[in-house]
Amino acid sequence: MRLQASLLRAIPRSQGRDAIGWKEPVPFHGSDIWNAYEFSFLHDNGKPTAGILAMEYSADSLNIVESKSLKLYLNSFSMIHFTSFDEVLYTIKTDLEKVLKTDSLQLYYETYLSFSNIFSDSSAFTCVDEIDIDRISDYEPNPSLLKTNSSDDQEFYYCSHLLRSNCPLTNQPDWGSIYLYYHADKKSIQPESLLKYIISYRLHNEYHEECCERILYDVLNVLSPRKLALICKYTRRGGIDINPLRLYPRYFKPADLPENFTQLINTRDFHQ
Repeated sequence: MRLQASLLRAIPRSQGRDAIGWKEPVPFHGSDIWNAYEFSFLHDNGKPTAGILAMEYSADSLNIVESKSLKLYLNSFSMIHFTSFDEVLYTIKTDLEKVLKTDSLQLYYETYLSFSNIFSDSSAFTCVDEIDIDRISDYEPNPSLLKTNSSDDQEFYYCSHLLRSNCPLTNQPDWGSIYLYYHADKKSIQPESLLKYIISYRLHNEYHEECCERILYDVLNVLSPRKLALICKYTRRGGIDINPLRLYPRYFKPADLPENFTQLINTRDFHQ
């Protein structure tokens, strides 16, 4: 058995951003957070490990990595002997940074001794899923669904667990939750219109990261908020979940996020 870094498939971020309408330099920043629940390798004595490999890299990387190719690459570790956890993480970091074209990759390996069982607390967010709405017929992203009201200087928190899109390679469904925080300037979003908009992704084929940035693009265009944070927390598929985080504008740093939103970033949703 040998490692197979050649399995990793790079996808240029520019491919999705050009299709959405983003112009470089993009006015947001953020990161992509991946959790691989089925990653394992062998210690020197042949004893296997069991844990969760957490990966995070900047949304400014030139590329993303296609999730199935990452799964196949990580599976190639399962029968390889390593002398230490550091050796494993160094190998993955080296291979992935070449594909992603970044030096920002951070890796962690959680075993059952260090695993956090804290789940996301969405109590501060208004969940739009139970809102009564008229008949729905839009199942492709439609920004015209988003409606606004006049608003003064306020902060808003919304979430939904009805996000669904599809893999552009396999057409397999990707299920997720979306959490949105924004500091309004002159407009606020109508919650029922946000729900209709989220549901409109149901037949859409696009990668997780691109869906997140498309949502960001459309919401920014209708709201023009002072600040906005968005995270899409997808259900694991093939043992890996993907959680794109985007912050607008670029000077809006993670350290400045409200605590209600910060705790979502590295906790787990009920479906993960």
